[in-house]
Amino acid sequence: MSIFGRRSKRAAGRTASVAAPQPPPAFAITMDELRSIERVTLHARAQLRKLSGSSASTVTDASGSALVPVLYERAGAAHALGHSGIPMLVSEIAHVEAAVVNLESYDGHEVVLCEGYALLNRLAFLNGQARVTQEIGGVVTLPGEPADTPKTTRS
Repeated sequence: MSIFGRRSKRAAGRTASVAAPQPPPAFAITMDELRSIERVTLHARAQLRKLSGSSASTVTDASGSALVPVLYERAGAAHALGHSGIPMLVSEIAHVEAAVVNLESYDGHEVVLCEGYALLNRLAFLNGQARVTQEIGGVVTLPGEPADTPKTTRS
């Protein structure tokens, strides 16, 4: 037993640092919002390819287009689990922000740019509803209620 309790403090510090990391927070988006993210990021990618002269990996990162396949994978998992919303990590909002900024810089179509700003406003609102995620088979999901099932009526 140590005189000043240093050993127990060190042991407590080690167990605290070994604790499992917290799952990232996420919120649910709709299929329409996913399609909007797809339109904005893919248009940003097209404009960056055409006008920036950057490498393919830089264009993918700057346009946020790498987010789209990830969200579709989560959409499939949400559907399989019976959830109505598609999980989007709070940290992934930055990809959409980058796409909108780059659309502004690289002559994006005005309609898509307006859609991007509306989407950012919606994501900022949904950010306030973020909750802890879970992983199922390596895919991020949101714990929650299954989607409403159609009610049957008896005659």
